[in-house]
Amino acid sequence: MDELKPRRAVVPSAPPVPLVVVAGCPAEFVAECRDAAARLGVLVRECDLRSLRVLMATSLPYAIIVMEDLYRFDPDAFDAIVRQSPASLMRIDPGEAHDPESRRLLIDAVLESAAAEPSSGIRAFSR
Repeated sequence: MDELKPRRAVVPSAPPVPLVVVAGCPAEFVAECRDAAARLGVLVRECDLRSLRVLMATSLPYAIIVMEDLYRFDPDAFDAIVRQSPASLMRIDPGEAHDPESRRLLIDAVLESAAAEPSSGIRAFSR
């Protein structure tokens, strides 16, 4: 008599969702990042320098957006974090973060680039 072997389900793996980390940025900047990210299928995580180290150890973000002031607080730490990961580091001047037009251009450029990353499997929505 033939024994029945259990079947294995084949579940295709979903492509990873691109992650952009925002560190030390004003609330309005973070909110605008999240709005754009929702439109483009990108995940945005907000953190400080301490939680950034933990986040970098557990994920592979596409980019890190950091306020210039926070970067200057510990540039060696940021440079070391970026050397150990494939993430790009984007330092934002306070004037850019608070100017609506500059802010929109920066956010759109980073998040659209993350959404277009070939490994993400995500395509940006047309406007």
